[in-house]
Parts: sequence; C-alpha cells; structure tokens
Amino acid sequence: MGGGGKRGKGRGGLDGAALAGFIKREVLGLAIPDTLDELDPNWEPRPVWPRIITARYAVRAVPCICKLPCCSGWRSNNDWLIAVADIAELAISGALSGCRVNFNLRHAIVRRYFGERRSLVEAAKLAEVDRHTASAHANRVITYLKDEERKARYAIEARLKVAGIVE
Repeated sequence: MGGGGKRGKGRGGLDGAALAGFIKREVLGLAIPDTLDELDPNWEPRPVWPRIITARYAVRAVPCICKLPCCSGWRSNNDWLIAVADIAELAISGALSGCRVNFNLRHAIVRRYFGERRSLVEAAKLAEVDRHTASAHANRVITYLKDEERKARYAIEARLKVAGIVE
C-alpha cells in the first residue's frame, strides 16, 4: 500500500490503507445497533450483513509467495472463505427452514452467488442430490441473499454516511 495509487483509482498508500481500515470497521459493526436506530426506528441489525458485504467485495484469492512447487501463486482469501461459510450456515434458518439441507449443496449455492464459477448441475452431482432439488434450494437461497444484500447495502451506506466516510 505504501507504493502510492494510480491516478483516478482512489486513494493509495497509507491514506488508502487507513480508509480501508475505517470502512472495514464499519462493515464489521453492521450487526451492532448504534446511531442508525435513530435514523430508522425499524432498522434491525442482522449478523449476516457484514458477511454479505465481505463476500461481495473481498477478493476471493490473494497472491501467495510461498514458492513451493505445488503453489499456483494464489491462495484463497480467508476472510472471503469464512464469510461464505457463515452465510451458508445462516441460510439454513433464513432460506431453508423446514428443508433437509445438504452441506455441500448449500455451500456451492452461496459460493456461486458470490461469483465462483460452478454450474448448479455440477454442484448437485457433487452433493448427490437431484437437480430439481438443487434448483429449488438455489431459488430459495438466492431470493434470501438478494433481499439481505439489498438491506446490507442500505445499512452500510447509512453507516458510512453517519461515520463521515461518504457523503
């Protein structure tokens, strides 16, 4: 970060790192009620929101400098993996209550929603479930995630405005 940013690409160097830290603090605080209660009395924090923001905007892979023969030069970003795993667990009660839920299928649906390229048919085969079951579960999970992501975006925008980070 200390090398400076490119023109027109936002803040660079220590300013960019500091701003990223401020934003991350606000994202992680999404599940904690604070001054937003005064802005919207119906606002209710949800534990899935910081995870959704992280899964949507964090990079899925980061450079790896281990130089081992098995390394492709990239490794999974732990923040993204944890966010996706947490969302998959929260999707049980939020989208799939009353269903028998396959762990592999649920994780594949959430990872797919957040940008991992995998077909639903392939995920169904891996999870050993019928493709129609996979499709029904995917529809429920995606509907849930779209609704929660919309609410999370509203909440983070309001939170960043209150913090003075955005106008």
